[in-house]
Amino acid sequence: MRGARAAGLGLCLLGCGATMPGGAGDDSPLTGHFRNVEPVSVTPAWRLALAEGPVYRLRPHELGTPAHSASLDRVVVGTASGEVVCARAGNGEVLWRRRMDGAVSSTPVFDGRRVLLGTDDGQMLALDADSGEERWRYVVQGAIQEPPQLVGDQVLFVDGTNSVYAVGRTDGAWRWQYRRTPPADFSVSGEARPLVVEGRVFVGFSDGHLVALAASDGAVLWTRDLAPEHDRFQDVDAAAVLLDGRLFAASAATGIHALRPADGTILFTVPVAGVNQLMVQGGSLIASVDRGEVWRVSSDGRVEWKTRLPGGAPSEAVALGDALAVSMSQGALQFLRARDGRPLQRFAPGLGLAAAPGVATDGGLYVLSNAGVLYAFRPGA
Repeated sequence: MRGARAAGLGLCLLGCGATMPGGAGDDSPLTGHFRNVEPVSVTPAWRLALAEGPVYRLRPHELGTPAHSASLDRVVVGTASGEVVCARAGNGEVLWRRRMDGAVSSTPVFDGRRVLLGTDDGQMLALDADSGEERWRYVVQGAIQEPPQLVGDQVLFVDGTNSVYAVGRTDGAWRWQYRRTPPADFSVSGEARPLVVEGRVFVGFSDGHLVALAASDGAVLWTRDLAPEHDRFQDVDAAAVLLDGRLFAASAATGIHALRPADGTILFTVPVAGVNQLMVQGGSLIASVDRGEVWRVSSDGRVEWKTRLPGGAPSEAVALGDALAVSMSQGALQFLRARDGRPLQRFAPGLGLAAAPGVATDGGLYVLSNAGVLYAFRPGA
């Protein structure tokens, strides 16, 4: 399940001379001052309205997470209107725009001086990071809404047909693919991005299975059904993670499973339904749960804390020093204290936030609002 929601902070421009109009239905100013909350390690820097004019959609929904390159001083993000926009990371100056054939919900990935990204109409593209010109494309049948993974001379990605693809990194030529039959009944929207470790690809599917593949040719190493007693919403949509030598994956129906990476043996299960994202922070798991909760779980399965937040389902959390940030699918960008889950600041621009935040390599943060406004936050108190 993709998406995020967060809650409120007001804004006025800091460090950029003049306040920019919000546009696109979002007139939130930028400010570096917050009241009655503990400070977090980022401060507002600039904003960029990507949509032209007001948003007239009844419930606008932007799912694109921005990607940042410190070496190129660029941030790239895709939009629901089908544009890819590249801006200068330092000040938000637009460097190029490219119109796609469909919406762009996936997170771009920088590969040297190229940008790799997928589109909702099933295109995986390599674009020149300096000009936006196309270098290659590979077309599939399903929506590509998760970021591609770079594995040696290959690019790995998943699409909405329960398929994994590997194409050449330099030319986009087909290498191999693996597909599972989607369940006949309903499934949760979204796919799990692959985890690649030491030549093995671990990826979950909507039929409740976690599969280990050989990265070289897609050969199946093992499969594990994480929801054998369930026939609906057993999706394994959270990307698997590795922690303390164990592989962790989550089924929406049964919870978080710790597995032995070599053969997929289940070591233990943390029974929490509705987990849609996992990440590792400070030696523990951070789980996003679709009923509006964020959990911290130790590597041995002990629940350290859980926090319920308003505004829908949380996105995948990102780490910012000793804090976490999640977008709430019908609300705001929420900051939490990582050690105990205490809510800190929150930022709610006009029309809310559905897109997960993107962390910059310098410790900053970028997030796209549902109104099509890109916000940049810089490291600092």
